[in-house]
Amino acid sequence: MDGRDRTFKQKVDGFTTFLWNSDEKKFLGRNARSWAEIGFFYLIFYACLAGFFSSMLVVFYQTIDEHYPKLMGTDSLLKGNPGMGYKPKPNIDSTLIRYLHKEAESYKVFTTELDEYLATYSQQSTNNSNVVECNTTDLRPDETKPCRVDIEALTQNCSSSNGYGFPDGEPCVLLKLNKIFNWIPEKYTDLPEDMPEDVKADYFTKSQIWISCEGENPGDSENLGTPVFYPTQGLGLQYFPFQNQKGYLAPVIFVKFVGIKKHLGLMVECKAWAKNIKHNRSLKEGSVHFEILVD
Repeated sequence: MDGRDRTFKQKVDGFTTFLWNSDEKKFLGRNARSWAEIGFFYLIFYACLAGFFSSMLVVFYQTIDEHYPKLMGTDSLLKGNPGMGYKPKPNIDSTLIRYLHKEAESYKVFTTELDEYLATYSQQSTNNSNVVECNTTDLRPDETKPCRVDIEALTQNCSSSNGYGFPDGEPCVLLKLNKIFNWIPEKYTDLPEDMPEDVKADYFTKSQIWISCEGENPGDSENLGTPVFYPTQGLGLQYFPFQNQKGYLAPVIFVKFVGIKKHLGLMVECKAWAKNIKHNRSLKEGSVHFEILVD
């Protein structure tokens, strides 16, 4: 046996002796008493650690109300100024809705997402007894219960049966306002100068948060066609305020881009109009931006 083999054997023997030393009755360098002492120490240590963590968790939950958020209004993350969202948006890294209107597979991802999202609203209409029927007035008949979203009116022209307009090259996009606890929209008394003319003309005819959709640039607006809203061009005030009511679903509307120019990438900006909604394009406050390309 040469020197290298002897060194290797010594290392193996040393390691096996470290694992179990039969002469000294030690396992991994410790005897039974040593293992019992260190085991007892860590048992007490982790028990105290778990107790401290549990007590801090109890104290933390004492500061939380299950019905009211800790920060509201200008103290909240949204600063009391709601943003907007839209569907379909299957890719969170992109705001582009692009598809081939003659190829069903190209827009299936969009229609599937809309089907899944609206399924919750269908369930609210059929299964939830906590919601109430509301008319178009400003007040709910029961402040503790949310208003039911009329799924039939919502999907009268944008539905799964007609592919949400995608096969016809006139896609429907679902718009919603982000929920802010206890936020109540305020009505304009004097209309702002930058409000679109079509909204200005009808603003005082309906009690709602009006929604407008336009091209971000003149070229976009010229080729965007006519945005048509369903069931109405706004969100009813009876859905506000959101107070974490059981069964609450945010009001939504569809905008259908009728006559949109094909083979052009168009930038769209939709805005919500209320006196206490401030618009800031860079911060995406009070509005939402997306692109549409129909091939």
